[in-house]
Amino acid sequence: MFELDVATRHIKSRRRQTLFSIIAVALAVGIIIIFMSMMSGYTSILIDSTIENNPHITVMPKDGEDYIHLYHGLENHIYDLEGVEAVSSYFQSEAALQYQHNAEGVLLYGINPEDENRVVNREKDMFAGEFASLANPGSRIILGYKMAKNLDVEMGDTVTAQIPGAGPADFTITGIFRTGTPVDEIMAFVNLERLQDFYGSGDVITGMGVKMSDAYAAEDLANEIDRETGYDAVSWIEQNAEILTLLETSEGMVYFFYIIIFSISGFGIANILIMIVMEKVGEIGMLMAMGTSRRSIMLIFLLEAGILGMTGVIIGCILGYGASLAIASITIPVPPEMYFGMDHLPVEIELKNFITAGIFALVINIIAGVFPARRASKMDPVEAIYSV
Repeated sequence: MFELDVATRHIKSRRRQTLFSIIAVALAVGIIIIFMSMMSGYTSILIDSTIENNPHITVMPKDGEDYIHLYHGLENHIYDLEGVEAVSSYFQSEAALQYQHNAEGVLLYGINPEDENRVVNREKDMFAGEFASLANPGSRIILGYKMAKNLDVEMGDTVTAQIPGAGPADFTITGIFRTGTPVDEIMAFVNLERLQDFYGSGDVITGMGVKMSDAYAAEDLANEIDRETGYDAVSWIEQNAEILTLLETSEGMVYFFYIIIFSISGFGIANILIMIVMEKVGEIGMLMAMGTSRRSIMLIFLLEAGILGMTGVIIGCILGYGASLAIASITIPVPPEMYFGMDHLPVEIELKNFITAGIFALVINIIAGVFPARRASKMDPVEAIYSV
């Protein structure tokens, strides 16, 4: 191809500038891939932890009611719905926990540990003890790690729970869980029947957690439950709408950052092409005088932008992949309480990140090459030859 031969010769004529332009593109692509891999890892861990640490659907009492009565029938009905894997009924209320001179407010959850583990695997978060210790309706309690620290208690200690309108009740600590989230400071688990007795509420619950085989189908099933039963069913997507919106907003801002970086590298491509046009004025004039069309002249310089950009993209992808692997292999510890339970810097290498970065770089580099290409194609051949 005639245009490709000329474009290649032009690029080779300025080896040093060509090298710096390719390095600029490669570094831009590599940096973007690293950032995208970190963003993918952060998003993946955040969404996975949200899905794993919460029911996919939460069923709450009807409007104007505080409890769900005759909940066993509702459990069976939800179990029979397509896609449902597990259901866990719970009784939730606020209380104050006291140990010696320390006191903390707490959200008490009365649960059946076997059902709860099917919906949300609490056992994996146990720092000490076993979640199954709540199977018997005795006065046992499992605290969050930070709650235990605030109360200055350990396994086997006895804490006193107090609620308005009822006498105090003692609970023995048989477990401590740690999720690395704010839940560790505000939540505690007890046996469902024991908590119902403590509150004198009878056989009622305040909510029901549902686990699905496909977490992303939760919104549709929640609407179906709400429509068929009249109970307020909320999916994890709706409950975490603010977090998901924040992720979308952050992703938009990050892409704006990507465009700025690629634009800077694009200026390097534009600069070398403008210099080539200025140096090759006579050659361009000769080519046009020999019958080369303006379209071919323009194509020559667009090919040069494409070659420089593609070379930079390939090298940048290699650099980005290697750097991402290196970062992923190094565990950079961070306090899990700060980043939604993440205890290390997350990196997730995905093919789509390389494709996105490559396309971005190529498009911006070709756009950067349009101006010098148009300038070369609009030259008058006679003036170009005599200007040498």
